Amino acid sequence: MRSWIGSSLVTLVLCFCAGVATADEALLLQKLDAQERLIQDLTQRLEDLERERADEAPPASFFESDEEVNVGVFDAIQLDLGGFLTQTLTLASGDENTELSPNQTLLELLLRANVTERTSIFAALGWLREADLDLSDPDNPFFRSQANRTPQIIAWANHRFSDAFEMRFGRFVTPHGIINIEHFPPTLLEINQPQFLRPFPGATLFPDFLNGVELHGLIPYARGNLTYSVFGGMFAQAPDDWIGGGRLAFEWNEGVTFGLNGSLGSRDAGLGPLGNFSTTPVRSRVENEYQLVGIDLLLDRGPWLWKSEAFFTFEQGQDNRIGFYTQPAYRLSDRWIVFYRYDYLDPGQGLPTTVEHVLGLNFLPHPLIRVRGAVFLKDYRGGGDVAVGQLSATLSF
Repeated sequence: MRSWIGSSLVTLVLCFCAGVATADEALLLQKLDAQERLIQDLTQRLEDLERERADEAPPASFFESDEEVNVGVFDAIQLDLGGFLTQTLTLASGDENTELSPNQTLLELLLRANVTERTSIFAALGWLREADLDLSDPDNPFFRSQANRTPQIIAWANHRFSDAFEMRFGRFVTPHGIINIEHFPPTLLEINQPQFLRPFPGATLFPDFLNGVELHGLIPYARGNLTYSVFGGMFAQAPDDWIGGGRLAFEWNEGVTFGLNGSLGSRDAGLGPLGNFSTTPVRSRVENEYQLVGIDLLLDRGPWLWKSEAFFTFEQGQDNRIGFYTQPAYRLSDRWIVFYRYDYLDPGQGLPTTVEHVLGLNFLPHPLIRVRGAVFLKDYRGGGDVAVGQLSATLSF
């Protein structure tokens, strides 16, 4: 009897254990099935998001967005490609002559390659067909014969040791002021820069571009960011034109930036016609050394976009040079921007002092398309004036 009871108890225990094991196994299988369904659901969602991104138009790389489109690449970890096409129609009217010409067609390709996580290369290549607007006689403006140009506008390499310390070398825009650093037409309200930055490229007060080395960085603070740049190099159009200097600026979180600029340089005398839509030639007409100081102020807050820059050069043995402008702009909407610019230039070198009044309107039917209309009233102090009307369109990609 005891033997039977013992056997029965053993059998009941074994059956109970088997039942528990079966229940645990079923529960585990249910959990695995639920996780598999979750993985499938997440995978489907990722595929849907990738398809949506592929269907979206690429953003305005290098200009209006931090996003870029990846293209084929060799050994770099990333390669970004962008660019723009600009067409200009210009009307120039003096007391004795009026001329009209679609005088500028410019295609630029912009490339940036991230060679490593810290090292990058940037290049801008341009194809320009241009008939320069000659204003040597303000009463009789005319367009010089068209020329095809294929400039290597910019090409530099940059290595970031940290946000506070980076090194750049190659051909880069001289880091002075506001508009020269912005540089590219899609970011500008109008394609003709202030007078002291003309001609393009040139060195009326300081070179627009340099072949050289730049140390730069950004230091964050609670109220904004401190940025700096120290550079040295030569003006490519004149190998004996050397310049070294720097810029220090503070960008407040409220949309205000104030900058200080200074440099030392030397110029070699050169020959050549006046630049396009300019009262100064590409190279200096005199040979000397100089010191340059400048300040700039940018207000980008709400509908207002207000830029001002002033530069003064102390010339050794020559007349000092002065360039100044202030340019308030008002965003009427996301598509319409109206602006005005008062622009003063005393270029020294025995050339006339000129004042420009510019009134313009920008229309952006699409974030990648900018249509500009502007009227320039140019006053030659000491005699003569000329009126220029300009219509241009830029398509970015």
